[in-house]
Amino acid sequence: MKGNEISLKLLNESAKFWLEKTLQQLVLQDYGKGTVRNYMQELTLLFKHYNHLLVEDIRQQHIETYLIFIKTHHLVGRAKCRSVAQSCSFFSRK
Repeated sequence: MKGNEISLKLLNESAKFWLEKTLQQLVLQDYGKGTVRNYMQELTLLFKHYNHLLVEDIRQQHIETYLIFIKTHHLVGRAKCRSVAQSCSFFSRK
């Protein structure tokens, strides 16, 4: 089984649905392979973090709290936070 398939098994149905819709939008809009991979990875991690919520219920405050969490607990830098923010921005616009 591929790593991505294992990851998706850990997600609720709402997250799986929205990841598939996001992937479709990225492909339709001809985003590069690297961008598609990064956006999908970032959104998967966010949705896993909030797996107890429906994706439809994730708000700006949740994203801000997640960014603080990854900065303080995982000690990620500015580039990682920007990647998360860009992924979330794309998702919320589409």
